[in-house]
Amino acid sequence: MSTRSGSLTRAIAIDALTHVLTRNIHSDVALEKLFASHPNLRSLDKAFIYEMVFGSLRWLAKMDWIMSHMLDRSFSSLDPRVANALRIGTYQIYYMDRVPERAAVSETVEAIKQVGVPNAASLVNAILRRVAKKSEYFPKPDKVTQAVEYYSMHHSFPQWMVERWYKQLTLERFEYLLANNNRIPKNSLRQITRNELPNSEKDLATYLLKTQSIESSWRPLPGTLRIETLPKFNECEAFNKGCYIVQDEAAQLATCLVQPSPTDQCLDACAAPGGKSIYLWDSGLEAQNLTVCDFAQKRLKILRENFTRVGLEGAQILHGDAVEQCIGKKFNKILLDAPCSAMGVIRRHPEIKWLRTLSDIQNCAMEQARLLDGLAKNVTVGGELIYIVCSFEIEETTQQISQFLEKHPEFEKINPSDRIHDFYKKYVTRENELLIYSGNPDDLDGFFGVVLKKNNE
Repeated sequence: MSTRSGSLTRAIAIDALTHVLTRNIHSDVALEKLFASHPNLRSLDKAFIYEMVFGSLRWLAKMDWIMSHMLDRSFSSLDPRVANALRIGTYQIYYMDRVPERAAVSETVEAIKQVGVPNAASLVNAILRRVAKKSEYFPKPDKVTQAVEYYSMHHSFPQWMVERWYKQLTLERFEYLLANNNRIPKNSLRQITRNELPNSEKDLATYLLKTQSIESSWRPLPGTLRIETLPKFNECEAFNKGCYIVQDEAAQLATCLVQPSPTDQCLDACAAPGGKSIYLWDSGLEAQNLTVCDFAQKRLKILRENFTRVGLEGAQILHGDAVEQCIGKKFNKILLDAPCSAMGVIRRHPEIKWLRTLSDIQNCAMEQARLLDGLAKNVTVGGELIYIVCSFEIEETTQQISQFLEKHPEFEKINPSDRIHDFYKKYVTRENELLIYSGNPDDLDGFFGVVLKKNNE
């Protein structure tokens, strides 16, 4: 990598990290915009930038702890671009073994000039040169007497999250959750059985190995592949023919709870980008009996593109709030994948650690309660309201459902065990709820799901 391209990639990474942490936007959105303004970036350059940004977000508290011992001033007092240059540089030195330390320092120093803070170059150079020596020892917080501070620094999580989970979980689950949420997650595919694979191929795993040299393995959940790397979608005929979708195993498992008959009137209340609707359709639901709704126009555009790609035609697509859009309508099955804190998918979106607050969880819980209350009216007698979220926080899961059932005695929880593969029944609680903590031995996202049956009006 040349000096020019080396400093450019680091400058883009600094900009991306600054956009994420100061503008409260997702890292993939920030990177998408920056990549669009640099159309000549190679795939290798993009992958390098991704690793620096996502890695720095995963280990941000550790980077900041190191910096707090290196600087003679408060780290928070620095220009955000300077702070993020130091994070990017430190991440390279500590976690990217294939990057020579000399390059990590010199290219990051050049990058701080490119992002508009040339007068900070000498500071960045001096600090990163000290970091590269790795010879200085800074005493860690005591694991027993300063447990929250220790775990926050050691696993790089904000203290409020650590304190919360430390009180709520067993020590074993707590430590496992923290450690595994910093691992790079694998991805899963869901094969669409309605569409035949190219070249009369019968097995998706074999097809991906032959055409893209991608290693994969079938999971216990039927039709689900765990893959080592994502396919090159624009070069994959099977993807363009709608033979599979990318969908985490936990999301697929939660969608299994719906189990509609082909003739059931079914609503996917927060549907975009459409993966769960496609799953229901591929499981036998007739498209004309499917109604989908989402309030985000941009995400609905992606949903329509996904429906077109797989051949799902005839579903009714509504734009807006599901409660308002469905007044007077009745459905046998309603799937509510409610807006949530997304605390169960931190490993995929590490910026959640630094952007989320406790009040966000509480606000999400209020919105979830509003949607549950509103959509309860739309369920037919004998029908079901299936509530799922990619979170394990009590306000959004067990507590949310307890409050709903107190308010709506016409509903009852149904044991979901007979709707899922035997392998996953260990995630069904005694309270008949599907509860998956992130950082689990099966490498699933954190998820929660419950089936609520309506017995009367």
